[in-house]
Amino acid sequence: MQEKVGIGIIGCGHMARTHARILAHLPEAYLRGFADLREEAAQRLRAEVDGEYATTDVARLLEDEGIDVVLICTHHDSHRPLCIQAAQAGKHVFVEKPLTLSIEDCQEVERAVEGAGVKLMVGFQARFSPFSQKLKEVIPRPLVTVGQLVDPRWGDEIWANDPVEGGGNVLSQGCHAFDLVCWFNDSEPVTIYAEGGNFTHPQLPITDSVVATIRFANGSVASVIIGDFGANPFTGKAFYELFDGTKTGTMYGYYSEPALRFWGTDLETYTVADLPPERRDRWGAHGYVDMMRALLAWVGRDVDPVVAAQAKEGTRATALGVKAIEAIKTGQPQAL
Repeated sequence: MQEKVGIGIIGCGHMARTHARILAHLPEAYLRGFADLREEAAQRLRAEVDGEYATTDVARLLEDEGIDVVLICTHHDSHRPLCIQAAQAGKHVFVEKPLTLSIEDCQEVERAVEGAGVKLMVGFQARFSPFSQKLKEVIPRPLVTVGQLVDPRWGDEIWANDPVEGGGNVLSQGCHAFDLVCWFNDSEPVTIYAEGGNFTHPQLPITDSVVATIRFANGSVASVIIGDFGANPFTGKAFYELFDGTKTGTMYGYYSEPALRFWGTDLETYTVADLPPERRDRWGAHGYVDMMRALLAWVGRDVDPVVAAQAKEGTRATALGVKAIEAIKTGQPQAL
């Protein structure tokens, strides 16, 4: 067991700032090195959280014996090479979602992590949200699951819509929904069928809208809607509903003010007011704080992060997005 876990951050944009600000308040974290292609971004984040140094050279972090785990918070197309380089350098890895944009690249990362004997966690923080956890606790074995992750139209020019850097909404953000419905069902998906296509970005070679049906190994099914074709004024962008035949649980408002409502149970509602004070801010309610705590416990004390998505779950989420797109193109269900 080690007193403090040495942290290196690669990519110092929005998500890196979120994680660094949380880690700066956790006594078991030691924020050491910050790397970004833009030195000013690395310097700015280092100064904000009182880190040791900033650099444009990723190799400096990977060669630094004071760093135990690197947080990879870069554009999606760089995840595969950076994860592999970090594993080969003996560093544990936290990588923002999606793990990568292709099944083959995900599998390559899995092999590198396994071969190096290092740990890898994917940034699916919604699993750690007290609302997701309460929903799973009350409806542990759903028969039917509905998941929705829908935004107003993303700009054509943003990097996440670039077919190489970000892959578009379905792969870039939709992986959250694919991961969460798998976690709620606690079963492996076996087939996926989808309809959809390019509805809102005809000038980009991406699939931006998906309506998918997933069958799991345990016989349960899920319907998942993903895209950037509008906003839901009632539920917000993220909405999940679990039915087990006698009970129903609904999560809505996740990105604004999360809440749950139930039918057929003694518990009728669950809101931010039901949380302990330390979990009521957006980082606690959305699961970011507990995800970082789990990462530190895993790296520093080898505590199994039972809630976390590891490499194989990262591959699974990407595979669902890739196979959904393939189903749309071929008109055929896809095996997983």
